[in-house]
Amino acid sequence: MKTQSKKTNKDLFIVIIIIVSICLFGILVGYFYSQLPENNPQKNQSNCEKAGGVWEKNSDNCLLSYKADGEICTDGGQCQSGICFPPALSEAQMVTLEDEELSGIIGTCYTDDSAEGCVKQVIDGAVSMQSLCY
Repeated sequence: MKTQSKKTNKDLFIVIIIIVSICLFGILVGYFYSQLPENNPQKNQSNCEKAGGVWEKNSDNCLLSYKADGEICTDGGQCQSGICFPPALSEAQMVTLEDEELSGIIGTCYTDDSAEGCVKQVIDGAVSMQSLCY
C-alpha cells in the first residue's frame, strides 16, 4: 500500500510540475510577444514610425493619433470614431461572403462616433456577414 501511495504522490508531483512549466512557458511567450516592435511604438523612433506615429526628438516620445473621418483603415481601432466602414462590395464578393469572410479589405474611417444600430464594419482587415449586420 505504501508503494502505491508513493507512486500516486510522485504522479501528482509530475502533473503539478508539468502544469507549472506550461504556465511559465506561456508567460515567457507573452513577454517576448509584448516586446515586438509593433507592440512597443514608445521604445524608439523606428518602432514609432512603423506604428504610424510621429517621433518627438526633444522628449523621446511617440505621438500616435487615430485617423480622421474618411481616411483609409483596416480596423475600427485605427479611427477616431472607432468604426472602419467597408467599401461597396461587388455581387461576387457578397456571394462569397455568404460562405466565408472576405480578408484584405481596406475601408475608410466612419464619420460619426455616436453610431446607433447596425453599422457595417471592417474588423482586422476582414468583412463577415456579422460585421455587415445581416
